[in-house]
Amino acid sequence: MTEASTPPQGKTPRESASTLSESMMPDQLNHHGNVFGGEILALIDKCGGVVARRHARHPVVTVMVDRVEFREPIYANDYVEAHGRLVYVGRTSMEVMITVEAEQVETGERRCTNVCHLTYVALDKFNGKPHPVPPLILETDEDRRLHAAALRRRARREAEQAEAAAAEEAAR
Repeated sequence: MTEASTPPQGKTPRESASTLSESMMPDQLNHHGNVFGGEILALIDKCGGVVARRHARHPVVTVMVDRVEFREPIYANDYVEAHGRLVYVGRTSMEVMITVEAEQVETGERRCTNVCHLTYVALDKFNGKPHPVPPLILETDEDRRLHAAALRRRARREAEQAEAAAAEEAAR
């Protein structure tokens, strides 16, 4: 059997989970003294990419970021951690949930600053086309709860895409 015809083995969210940490520096601040949102988005995407690539064991690309909210500012000298875990797997796509926490260094106070979901697609190493990924094995109640929420987000996105296509067709 070739690599392309071998069905991928399932994996749990725990097997690909990842945490990336960074200490925020003054050159990452905006004029309000907070870390630029783009700095946090880059950390989020890096963490999500690690999670998706660990699961797929193939190159991945970001295809969508679903709603990013900046709940609290992050300041210079804060430690920031992006925690990523898979919550949904399709045939070639994967949805990764990223939770960002900031820690005030002097006090140790931690606060959740962001939660968002990104979709990645695995690519074939040789031709760059979408490549099948292993199914997701849901082990815990938390895995199942997050997966159910991911299915609702997916259904919402599909409905929005259908609505946009209908509006585009009506405009012609």
